Amino acid sequence: PDFFKDDIRMKKDGDPMGCIGDLGWYCVRMGLLVFSSHDAGMLVRDDDDDGGRRLVTAAQVVTYEVNEEGVPYDADCLVHFSGNRVLSFHCSFIHPLNQTVQISGTGSEYTAIMTDPVLPRDGDVLSYSLVKQGLVSYDEITTEEVEEIEIDNSRVQEVCMWNNFARWARKVEQETSSASPSSNGMNEQQWWMGDSVEVEEANANAFYSVHTANVMDALMESIKLGGAKLQVKDV
Repeated sequence: PDFFKDDIRMKKDGDPMGCIGDLGWYCVRMGLLVFSSHDAGMLVRDDDDDGGRRLVTAAQVVTYEVNEEGVPYDADCLVHFSGNRVLSFHCSFIHPLNQTVQISGTGSEYTAIMTDPVLPRDGDVLSYSLVKQGLVSYDEITTEEVEEIEIDNSRVQEVCMWNNFARWARKVEQETSSASPSSNGMNEQQWWMGDSVEVEEANANAFYSVHTANVMDALMESIKLGGAKLQVKDV
């Protein structure tokens, strides 16, 4: 089959977000996790901002290509965060596979590099790199230090996903059905009532998903407006 003619990700009535909704989803989710320090509450609260400004401020598709149905298949995107931090990513159905993530920032000597954040390599042990570069010989020669951080990959990620889903669903059902409306009121980071770790994790993951989708909508709207920089709306 011809991917560009037959695949659901290239059809307006299938997946109208194309490469942004597919490949871009993982990039935005990674940015949200990194800049929130894995704290879902940071998505609507910036501790460095007295005004409580949202973590995500704006989104823009700088360059893009779309098919005859208006579905993007190549895009360069920017997502702006509070504190003048920016996630930049390229997602494409026409370029070679490249799922490399680089995380760096001012004041840090190292850059974290991960080459399989979505689809892992085979093996029981995976790793990401901490890379430090320097200059010697009158700043004409580059030096490099690399530290490999190993991660356990003995369990297949799909198995982990379903195990976690089962844990969350079981606790959500138990605690939501037994909780009174006044015992633990719903708030802006909470879909389900309950005090267990499992319910807390379920709420956090739901919150990240909703905010990821919200950024996706802003990026698609940016394409409709010819690549305009848009404020990301409240969830």
